[in-house]
Amino acid sequence: MKFGVVGLGWPGQQHIQAIEVHKKEASLSAVCDMDPAKLSEFVGKCDTFSDIDQFFNEADMDAVILAVPHQLHASLTVQALDAGKHVMIEKPMARTSEECRQMIEAAQRNNKTLMVAQNWRYEPWCVAAKAIVESGELGQIQAVRTEWLLNFRDAFPKGSWIYNGELAGGGAITSLAIHNVDALRFIIGDISEVYTNELYTDDWSTNEAENWAMVQMKFENGAIGHLFTGYTPFFPPDNGMLYVYGEKGTMFSGPYNGESGLWIRSEQRSTDPSAGYERVDIEKFAPGLVGHPQTNQLKHFIDSVTNGTHPESDGRKIIKTIELVESMYASGREGKPYKK
Repeated sequence: MKFGVVGLGWPGQQHIQAIEVHKKEASLSAVCDMDPAKLSEFVGKCDTFSDIDQFFNEADMDAVILAVPHQLHASLTVQALDAGKHVMIEKPMARTSEECRQMIEAAQRNNKTLMVAQNWRYEPWCVAAKAIVESGELGQIQAVRTEWLLNFRDAFPKGSWIYNGELAGGGAITSLAIHNVDALRFIIGDISEVYTNELYTDDWSTNEAENWAMVQMKFENGAIGHLFTGYTPFFPPDNGMLYVYGEKGTMFSGPYNGESGLWIRSEQRSTDPSAGYERVDIEKFAPGLVGHPQTNQLKHFIDSVTNGTHPESDGRKIIKTIELVESMYASGREGKPYKK
């Protein structure tokens, strides 16, 4: 399968790395970016373009990977699909559910695959966590919490589109915690009610791009949850990605006894009060997956296109993640819980 990649920043480079791993199934045929310095690295390796229309008209490719600013997700996805290409679009799928619907409709009318690069769904620890929850080892899930704190100023200069809520589709929730929001749906299940509090204390941010957010949640299965995120913390310590509390066990992803991993303690494993947490054998629950999620993700995309099957992060599935984000922002604006 011949791939074209639009956007040669860090995300685009991760996708290119994945293409190189799958040499027997994939090849990089073209890249497109407005930065001459980034394009120069690919001269002689594949076709290079600085004009997006020329890229779609002339590049020899079967599929396009779009790693571009959020405000371009919908328009470039539709353009690629209408050009007859399968598409993998970086997260978030789009700024609004309406933009998502336009993308889904374009995929359907062109009979092409539209997959969203929600790469946590292809992380071995995340796949293992989902399998453990579904196995029933933790019993009925009662509570969940997740967080991600990261200072964006190290990666995005002042004036970047990501600090503009209109261009990005929001702030920390959509630009950072979109990983966590989607992973909650993937591992625990759909969410029926949210209550959001936000802070706007960053002088780099405009147009309702929140730099801090906390969201309380109620899941359809009866569990409660909490999301905490921010993209302006001052040197935050390492934080765990996920904590799941069940009637018969607890599981978390993060540091424990000086090591990082996915950890569990359950009645099934030990009833000794002095027992600690046990590292999950991730390979047992996520066989065949490697540590680089984009590599797993690309293989899944290729298999889905080849077999004509819906990918795990199909656009029709991930639009629900964007609808959930919209509910979170609606709650923040209204100052009250928002039921889907």
